[in-house]
Amino acid sequence: MKIKKIGILNENNLKESLKDVGNPCFCSDLARVSGVAFDKTNGFGEYWINGKETSDKKNRKNTNYIGSNGALHKTYKGEYKSGVRLAISFDDIEDINSEELENFSIEYPITNIGGRTAETIEKLFETRSKLIIKTGKKYYVCGKLYDELEVFGIRFIKMPHDSNNVLLSDGTYSNKSKEVFLRVDSIPLMVSESERILYSPNILFGSTFDKDCKDFSNSELNKELNGDFLKSLNGEFNLENEASILFGDNMPNESNRYGFSFAPLSEEEIMEICINSNISVFLHGKTGAGKTERVVALDNNLELVDFGCTSSDGFTGIIAKDYNSKELVLYEPYWFKNISRKCKEEPDYLHILFLEELLNAKNDVQKVAFEVTLNKTLTNSGFRLKLPENCVVVAAGNEASESKSANAMSAPLFGRFAHIYIDTSSEEWLKWALKRKKEGKRLIYRKREERDTIHPAIIDFIRINGDKTLRTPYNGVTPNADPRKWALASKALYQCNNPQVLRAFVGNELTQDFIKFCQMNLVSVKDVLNGKCRSEDVSSDPSVRWYSTVCLSTVDDENFDTVREFVRGLGSEFLAVFDYEWSKGNDERVMRLYNESINSHNKRLTLNGNNNQDNK
Repeated sequence: MKIKKIGILNENNLKESLKDVGNPCFCSDLARVSGVAFDKTNGFGEYWINGKETSDKKNRKNTNYIGSNGALHKTYKGEYKSGVRLAISFDDIEDINSEELENFSIEYPITNIGGRTAETIEKLFETRSKLIIKTGKKYYVCGKLYDELEVFGIRFIKMPHDSNNVLLSDGTYSNKSKEVFLRVDSIPLMVSESERILYSPNILFGSTFDKDCKDFSNSELNKELNGDFLKSLNGEFNLENEASILFGDNMPNESNRYGFSFAPLSEEEIMEICINSNISVFLHGKTGAGKTERVVALDNNLELVDFGCTSSDGFTGIIAKDYNSKELVLYEPYWFKNISRKCKEEPDYLHILFLEELLNAKNDVQKVAFEVTLNKTLTNSGFRLKLPENCVVVAAGNEASESKSANAMSAPLFGRFAHIYIDTSSEEWLKWALKRKKEGKRLIYRKREERDTIHPAIIDFIRINGDKTLRTPYNGVTPNADPRKWALASKALYQCNNPQVLRAFVGNELTQDFIKFCQMNLVSVKDVLNGKCRSEDVSSDPSVRWYSTVCLSTVDDENFDTVREFVRGLGSEFLAVFDYEWSKGNDERVMRLYNESINSHNKRLTLNGNNNQDNK
């Protein structure tokens, strides 16, 4: 049976077809991650209907939709996104009889695969397992065409998305840095004899209606439904006899060996990532740029120290002699008492100590701030006060060029912060702040053990590019690279898995170089040992071969022979690079290579001698 045309419900359908079941409709996982608003308590979401078109006083046309509570709403915004709920006339289905109507269904990927099943599938993708099969079917989903995959009898698609912390039907939350696995479900359609239509019981996905709010017959949504989406339902994208193993034997033609997300990150998102990583942040920006408001949006109960009106003693505390004991005592500063109390009362949340106008502080106070930032310790005349673990330091200040009272930040203090340069518009910031407020997000404190290892992508990048990337010149204005900065960048990279965050630590130029490096299709030691690629499969681009060779030179002694033989296939010049990098500074490895060359030379002499004997 073939569907000839797809529509959506109209106002009359709501009165007739849905009078018994009601207007509220369950929101599928695909609809949720594609931006449909829904009620978290019951899962009911919004969906478009084909309603009467009216205009307001400004002559703006409206579009109609049903809210999550089942009530009729209107919007005059062409970019508004709501859900899609199908309606198909009996007359628009070829070769169907009344007996088949009750069993009529469509197949579409709408349900999230979560829990241990998702974890297992993720591992299969990481290991490029041959258990994952391309079935040959394809689905047009939210503007893109996806292959249907199958493993353990589960058919699904793997889809990227932009939603974050959206509640899914299995109780888990979406993460925009991770793709979702959407199971292909058979969706039985509801039958309305009186209206002679079939309609979907769920909201399938999210979409805009029309930028000019035209009627449905002329809308962009109508074109989408009756274009590639209709082809998906009719199986027109399916190719016969195309079932195949997803991961073959050849060299993977991908450019994301570290599994990063390269999606753009706003300054506000980078700030939040750094704070969640318990990394101190410094906000740069012109007067009135909204630095303070951005921090308040993350913690409206932060502890503020304003160096524009705080004395040195007000920050460092006062040393005095006890009248009775005659001993010196430290009277704790007000801010330390307050932040300690907040952290103790709410141990499960991060609390921000905000050092406002830090550059207005004198150099001796900046030194104390340096200690607070670096070690979370306030030191005064031998007395030491330790900040709580769930406290993170954020500072801000106007540049010296804008304020006569501002002092240049010392190089050591500059190097202890992640630096965020506020240059986004107020409109962009408001979207971010309102979204946080709507979601009711707070900064959760998660005690993490410090990772002993720097992120492997950073290790590879510095190994290949050397000292010119390990350290870059300090100019006092923008971040520069040094070993400590790379260590901080590694923490943030583990936190968000997006290299865009590095610009807060090593600057934008070096970050872009790092991203280009990560997107190169290089060969790893693991690829070689697992037999996932052959020398002849590696790109002929000399830079790719050279970078791959340097990365392969990290192989251990046990697997050296296997990897060296692989590099030999890349060419003698790359073998020389490999031998040099692998043995550099290690006398035992140098001797091993020397003995290899001697044995190889003697073997060639023996072979030549035997050949000469044979010729005689």
